[in-house]
Amino acid sequence: MSYIMIALGWVLKLCNLLVGNYGVAIILFTVLIKLALLPLMVKQQRSMMMTQKLQPLLNELQQKYANDKEKLNAETMKLYQKYKVNPMSGCLPMLIQLPILMALYWVVKKPVVYLMGFGEDEVWRIVSAVLDWAEGNPGGLSQFFTALGIEKLETLTENSYRMFGMYEIQIAEFIHAHPEIMNSQFITETGKNYDIIDFNFIGLNLSMTPNMGAFFGLFLGRVNGLTAETMLLWTIPLLSGLSSWFTSKISQAMQPAQPQKNANGEEQPNPMKSMTLMMPLISAWFAFTLPSAVGLYWIVSNILQLAQQFVLTKVIRIDVTDEQIEGEIVNVKKNRKKRKK
Repeated sequence: MSYIMIALGWVLKLCNLLVGNYGVAIILFTVLIKLALLPLMVKQQRSMMMTQKLQPLLNELQQKYANDKEKLNAETMKLYQKYKVNPMSGCLPMLIQLPILMALYWVVKKPVVYLMGFGEDEVWRIVSAVLDWAEGNPGGLSQFFTALGIEKLETLTENSYRMFGMYEIQIAEFIHAHPEIMNSQFITETGKNYDIIDFNFIGLNLSMTPNMGAFFGLFLGRVNGLTAETMLLWTIPLLSGLSSWFTSKISQAMQPAQPQKNANGEEQPNPMKSMTLMMPLISAWFAFTLPSAVGLYWIVSNILQLAQQFVLTKVIRIDVTDEQIEGEIVNVKKNRKKRKK
């Protein structure tokens, strides 16, 4: 996972250097990730379209081998092999995105290391530079403690700066507010150029995590202490859930699923309907519990996924006709009648 974080940190840092805006960098970063996953998306789309085409035939097989699960599995796999369908290809892009999402969380959570360019063994320089700056700015150290929500410097420095990573976002924000800290000899003596990160994007602080407790408290009439910034950050999880729901609904409209039937020919419940409701709730919950930059990534990813699916649905063509499927179904029905005799 550390290698993934280093790679993603390098890409996000490059995007930020190119566009000079953290939010736009997240959007550009998401586009690049989607382009990298495009070959898998093409396979997924082709597999989904082929599975949808084969669904009536699969229903016939389920009725034919209703009492022989082993034979049903064997015939289903034979059918998939014949038409070159990989039933796992639909899950692969999602499985790949999960470690990307986890790695992105730590890249956002540890900007001093992954974005500003400090090594894990150099973080002491930041603390020394802040102390150096505070000597010439009365009350500066108190401001630093308040920004981090700590009471003493030992919180960062004890056990070889083990807790430093928990406060990197606040430290990066404090340095952005006081860029003169970077002029300290503890920084300049390295001869390296370190980047200062501005987390602001159209009025949103993408380093902050939306306050879920305050959001649900709103429905109970708890409005004391609410700020415009707190309420503005709620747009991230709300848009995350809405974009996920909208993407699912449009995807289903573009590719309506064939009804699945049981051995008696009765239509079975479609599990995708429940997923259409669950996924938006899960997306919103994740966006409420992670820094807003990760939520922005998820929103843009949903929008790009919808655009990709729309284009791929128009472009990809499968070389199986309805006549071929109908012929296969006729053969299965004939064999089923012979088995009954």
